[in-house]
Amino acid sequence: MSKVYYAVYDRKAEVYSQPFLEIKDGTAIRAVQDLVINNKDHAFAKHPSDFSLHRLGEFDETEGKITGQDKPTKIIEIETLGE
Repeated sequence: MSKVYYAVYDRKAEVYSQPFLEIKDGTAIRAVQDLVINNKDHAFAKHPSDFSLHRLGEFDETEGKITGQDKPTKIIEIETLGE
């Protein structure tokens, strides 16, 4: 089974967060959305327009292989998750 690497990009700092693994885009969106909705002190909730979620590559659990992409692919703007 493969899992996907994701990271959140911070436009103000111009850096990506530490990558995290999820099953697919929908579960990654839900994980970030939980931070926005349930933790009002989190930077994603305080400054949602500064952040966006990106797909970085895949991890094959069976082979132990990591495959990347040429560049990160934007999945969603964080500011749309609190709506």
